[in-house]
Amino acid sequence: MTDASVEAFWARGAAEGWSDIDQAVAAAADHVGKPVVVREESFLSAEPVCGFVATLEHQHLVMISPTNSATFRSFVIGHELGHVLHRHSEHAAQSAYVRDVIPDVPEYKVERALARGLFSNVYEHEAELFADRLAALIRSNRGRPSAFRGVFG
Repeated sequence: MTDASVEAFWARGAAEGWSDIDQAVAAAADHVGKPVVVREESFLSAEPVCGFVATLEHQHLVMISPTNSATFRSFVIGHELGHVLHRHSEHAAQSAYVRDVIPDVPEYKVERALARGLFSNVYEHEAELFADRLAALIRSNRGRPSAFRGVFG
């Protein structure tokens, strides 16, 4: 998406006062015109990634590792929403090529092999910044202080 589109998403969040990740997920789906489905996947527990997003024809499928931490869950989902809103899947031609050449390799392994899990990657860095900004927006609209802020200041 263009920077203007992402900024429109942020303006909507500020105007609507999102106070949880589910509100942001619903708004993201509306914003991109395609459902954003979040699923916890136990197979990710054994993997070095916490989550990933698969952009399919009729939906964006966000898969995350199961966790008992609502804060961590929200941050991982926020990170994946960053990929969706910034349309990173449209810029990842090399992963599509690898999937065509080696179709039996699961997509998450292709993405991991192409360094999507490294924060030196510009897409990963952009998604991390997106998740940080989303967390700050949600925190600012809560009626009580964040437990994270209480522990870390």
